[in-house]
Amino acid sequence: MAKSKILSKNALASHDVVGLSKYLLGKVLVSRIDEKLTSGIIVETEAYRAPDDKACHAFQNKRTPRTETMFDEPGTAYVYICYGIHHLFNVVTAPKDTAHAILIRAIEPLEGLDVMRERRAIKGPDKMLVNGPGKFTVAMGIYKEHNAIDLCNSKSPIYIEDRGIKIAKTNILEGPRVGMSTAGFASNWPWRFRVAQNQYTSKPDQVFYPGK
Repeated sequence: MAKSKILSKNALASHDVVGLSKYLLGKVLVSRIDEKLTSGIIVETEAYRAPDDKACHAFQNKRTPRTETMFDEPGTAYVYICYGIHHLFNVVTAPKDTAHAILIRAIEPLEGLDVMRERRAIKGPDKMLVNGPGKFTVAMGIYKEHNAIDLCNSKSPIYIEDRGIKIAKTNILEGPRVGMSTAGFASNWPWRFRVAQNQYTSKPDQVFYPGK
């Protein structure tokens, strides 16, 4: 395996959020929180792009206290609470003041599996610990308090590494994003990307919104 290196802001500065969503597959998300190390390979992502994506929080470049983080520098963490329960983790991309972000939906555990089990406190196969955007954040100790941190700095509690793991284009599944049935014209955009045949990706396997 190639030597690990922290992902640079330049690597995430492109306006191509769809391309970057595929690029992040195979990268390694690392957390050092409460003096506990956990890490996992990113195996599922979703792209969100202001101003034209109605599913994006910053649709039409809407700036609010919550979305302001999306306008920050590439490589910034955007963490928000969904349904008042789930802490969802995103990677801000594109140059500063361009609100693009990539939701990380699932990881494949590498380090700290015992820590993940302790934090999740559930019974069942290990894949159930992290096969969803509201699951792996708990397993890795990621919460709203980590919003706006720099993911391109090894001194941050959360950062992203390139460990030389390559995902072939032919091994990437593309399909509609999850839970977007009310996003109008953007509901069925195929902006969800998964590593094929990876047991840690989230369900359902297929999402269709007829008539959108």
